[in-house]
Amino acid sequence: MRPALLPICLTALPLCAQWDLRLELPRPTGQNLPQTLVMGTGDLVSGHLDTGKGFIASVNRRIFQIGPLLKLEGGFEYSQFTADGSLALGATTQGTQLRQQGLGVGLNAQLWVPFVGLAGEIGLIQRFQHYTYDTAGASSTANLSRTWLRVGARWRVPSVIIHPYVAASYQQPVTRDRPVTLSGASDLATYFTAQGSGQEFERMWTFGVGVTF
Repeated sequence: MRPALLPICLTALPLCAQWDLRLELPRPTGQNLPQTLVMGTGDLVSGHLDTGKGFIASVNRRIFQIGPLLKLEGGFEYSQFTADGSLALGATTQGTQLRQQGLGVGLNAQLWVPFVGLAGEIGLIQRFQHYTYDTAGASSTANLSRTWLRVGARWRVPSVIIHPYVAASYQQPVTRDRPVTLSGASDLATYFTAQGSGQEFERMWTFGVGVTF
């Protein structure tokens, strides 16, 4: 780094950082699959398949910056989302589980507010995930490729050598698929096929921590 750039970097931290490591805990929602798809069957489903849990681990690197306020970075992530529920089949109840896990590649722009360590973020993430839905001893799988929009904010904890921060975001797919609506629960093969065709998590809030250096 040239000496003439040192004063700018000291006042614009962490814009001079090259790497950004982040761990987020998401709360994905919109995934109560059986209640969404199976109509006219009465009280078929219980549990909380509409609210999941998981984690997102990402590593990003600066691509370029414009002045002390705007920064663009690109990176990779690994994500895993799960949700548990139950499916009522007559007098019996079977446990169900939904899992989505895979890799992602994205771009993220940061707009910094001067002197307060606060930044707004907007980005796009292309996620390639493996979808699995298990219930009643049967399983359906699918490979999903979705572009997600991420809008968030971060606050940098004051530091000199490394630059820790806390972050929050809202995310949702730009597009998503809707399988057919079934009229009953008798055709479980068709039901599982519909579940695996793209009726995935539709939105989520995330909260996390990270460090830039």
